[in-house]
Amino acid sequence: MSMALLLCTGLFAQKSMSWKKHRKLAEDLMEQGEYYEAAQNFEAAWEQKNKKTELIYQAAEAYYLVNDYRAAAAAYQHVSDRQDLDPVIGLKYARSLKQDGQYDKAIAAFEAVSATYTGQDKVILEDIIKMEIQGAEMAGQLAARQDRNMDLKYPGSSINSDEEDFAPYPVTPDLLYFSSSKGGKARIYSSQRQGIAWSQADIPGNFPVIQNGQYANGSLSPNGDRFYFTICNDSRGWDQLKTRCELFVIKREGTNWTQPERLPDYINMDGVTATMPHVVHIGGREIIYYSSNREGGRGGMDIWYVVRDLGRNDNDFTFPVNLGPVVNTLGEEITPFYDQEEGTLYFASNGHPSVGGFDVFRSLGEEVNWTIPENAGLPVNSSANDYGFIINRSHTGGFVVSNRPFGGDKNNTRNADIFEFNIGGNRLTLKGNVYDQENGELLDNISVTLYQLFEDGTENMLITKDFSSGSYLFELLPDRQFRVEVGRNGYVPQTYSFITNDPANMTYGQPIYLSAGEVGLPPATNPGTTPINPPVANNDPDDSGFGNNNNSNVIESNPPVTINNSGEVYTARGTSARDDLEYTSTAPQHSGTYYKIQLVALSRFDPNNSKLDAVRGIGRIDTEEIVNSGLTRILLADFFTESEAKAALRSARDTFSSAYIVKYEDGIRYGKVRL
Repeated sequence: MSMALLLCTGLFAQKSMSWKKHRKLAEDLMEQGEYYEAAQNFEAAWEQKNKKTELIYQAAEAYYLVNDYRAAAAAYQHVSDRQDLDPVIGLKYARSLKQDGQYDKAIAAFEAVSATYTGQDKVILEDIIKMEIQGAEMAGQLAARQDRNMDLKYPGSSINSDEEDFAPYPVTPDLLYFSSSKGGKARIYSSQRQGIAWSQADIPGNFPVIQNGQYANGSLSPNGDRFYFTICNDSRGWDQLKTRCELFVIKREGTNWTQPERLPDYINMDGVTATMPHVVHIGGREIIYYSSNREGGRGGMDIWYVVRDLGRNDNDFTFPVNLGPVVNTLGEEITPFYDQEEGTLYFASNGHPSVGGFDVFRSLGEEVNWTIPENAGLPVNSSANDYGFIINRSHTGGFVVSNRPFGGDKNNTRNADIFEFNIGGNRLTLKGNVYDQENGELLDNISVTLYQLFEDGTENMLITKDFSSGSYLFELLPDRQFRVEVGRNGYVPQTYSFITNDPANMTYGQPIYLSAGEVGLPPATNPGTTPINPPVANNDPDDSGFGNNNNSNVIESNPPVTINNSGEVYTARGTSARDDLEYTSTAPQHSGTYYKIQLVALSRFDPNNSKLDAVRGIGRIDTEEIVNSGLTRILLADFFTESEAKAALRSARDTFSSAYIVKYEDGIRYGKVRL
């Protein structure tokens, strides 16, 4: 793009340009594949001519193409109900919210699509929406179970660029092969660890020259004799899913490699993509797991495998076998990595419930026998796209590919980068998560300041850093005293201190719970007075649960049989897929179906907090301690009809705005429901 054209695009757009010129420039940029600049100009045109809603729709579509979730959501919100522009426009809006981490708004948007969509494929869409909502609701659970033995860091510009950087393959813990589309075409690069940094990436010195096409996605055989990778067609730009690729192999001859050999036609079929190979040796056989959209799969890209005898040096593989419906879905499954030490397949999918778009999943087994995939959790996954997970051979760490923002190192989601992680922590680090005190959800866009404290009482500010994900991470030095201060706009900052003098402890930090307005739970209006909205009988013929007095909340009913009212502690586990955490409680248990209102989940519960006085008249205060999480659920109980539960929820939300209804069956928590 010429400098003259650049100066007229995006943030450099001339204020004097008319909306028609912005639109024309945007259309030209779309033709050139410059989607982000096109989006900015469509948006600039709409700002001058906002009655032309097709302009903001085109801006949203272009932002969506480059994975700028926040900008796409902001644009889609103006046309989210315009199915005349696009039948699934509401789904795109909801997905943009979800991948920006705005989970509550995303759930509401998904539900709006479900309520208004009238297309012939509504049944299929309902299944998609159900899965998306399940993933959005799962995000809070995964935050509570985040892997605290894994440190995630950004390797920097020696590996990452402003284009797509992907397919990491650690040849050794200190030698990395990876792929990048910098320079306009995908290529395989290598980088050497030098201390705590990585060397500037370059093409491997002994790699054969590839005259045509793009080449990427490499995997070295365990004995180092073969290197499998893909050669892809020359198309405009690079797209992990749309660029058609085929599998090739080069073979070691001394210190050199042979020229690439294409794998057989029954693997590389005409018009079909075969890509992202991962090679393992098991029982005298070489197995290649890879991703393909060939016929016979479940839909989109599936994971397949082929096998050859290690006693031969040819390319005579078995016919490809699909891993089956436990792993593969109607969505896309990509980037397989099989960890022989764990007997675990790691792969990425957008067809299983995810907290973002693509999430990393793991499944135990081999070939076609697999356990139900488990989400790899945080910090491997995020609200963005996460894939390309791989562990190095020493099992001290590995890599994952993501387009997530990452503190001050990466501030947008428009391109994928490679992230490194350490397992078990071989560095002295400070890390923790920051939650909303009221609802227990992970807070985004936090600011964390690290101070060093001295014996004379003075302190020195070391660094202030913003973290968009709600998780903070710093490297530390031993035998020093530090203070951490955590803040967020609209919340009261919190601080704590610690000393790095424990030789057995490599990780310091603690979860932080921030409150809006003041520290702790804010007091209720007129604390200690008669409860607001005392229970009254239902006189409303529409059974809304409010009677003639719209401020009433609980309906009198005959409860089912009480099966446990001993007051002793018992342990149970949620029975829905979205709510399967183990918990302990002393609350009464009843037969049949009934409901409670979950108010908050807290790390520290004070039963005498004045905020609870506003809701005591709605129902009994119950607690459930989530095992091994440090969180306690606070609930109102019990409600034996849907109308009772809905009425109680409306009243509870006057004080606890994020409260929701939880269903119980025969005394056991089922999980969150919408009545």
